[in-house]
Amino acid sequence: MVRPAANSPFRPLNQLRAFEQIVVQIEDAIIGGRLQLGDRLPSEREMAETFGVSRASVREALRVLEMFGVVVARRGTGPEAGSVLAAETQSGLQNVLRLHAGLLRIPANDIVEVRAALERQVAEQAAVNATEESIVQLRELIDDMAEASTIRIYHERDTEFHVQLARASGNALLPVLMEALRGAMRRAMLDGFERLSDWQEERGRLLDEHRQIVDLIELREPEGAANALRAHVVRFYRHVMDDERRGPGAHG
Repeated sequence: MVRPAANSPFRPLNQLRAFEQIVVQIEDAIIGGRLQLGDRLPSEREMAETFGVSRASVREALRVLEMFGVVVARRGTGPEAGSVLAAETQSGLQNVLRLHAGLLRIPANDIVEVRAALERQVAEQAAVNATEESIVQLRELIDDMAEASTIRIYHERDTEFHVQLARASGNALLPVLMEALRGAMRRAMLDGFERLSDWQEERGRLLDEHRQIVDLIELREPEGAANALRAHVVRFYRHVMDDERRGPGAHG
């Protein structure tokens, strides 16, 4: 075996493990359009025979893809069982972002700055591209937030509002990024809300801000909507989040 010289900038290539090669092939099939959302993957036995590997390697590959939100594993037997390419892959990106934010100790303020910039883009595009149907959906979500009986339910509805707003922008990537950022900050937002003496009072103010944003979008005022949405994000963070407890976490 020929070894590289001691002063060479290169090193021997690492051979991918079997499950990693399976992941790469599935990734290539997705990028190449040979696999699409909703497609069902072959059974573990069929994949093991096709790849010439053990079923354990196939299961390991599927677990990795499931963790990243690429496939959904349906347990049991019959036509509905097996692994299906997921229709909602945001959870994978959300998990990765949350883990990296914690591991790298990314300050919540840095996440808020990125989100505020994205929200501004969302509002500008939504004011141009939002349909009447999407505006109705946004107003319905505001009504749902007003009826939320707990902080956690409010947070879920609030997340749906901001993701729906991103969908209304017409940009396919923005709702994916928005949901991932929201997920990365979920814990800190809930902690901030729970420290308030009267979270419902803050909710009332947030609802007024949401209504103002939707009004500006419906009036087709991109700059006004962008400024209002960015101010909403920044104000909430400064008002609700406790400076002493800021860390990798959340916002509304």
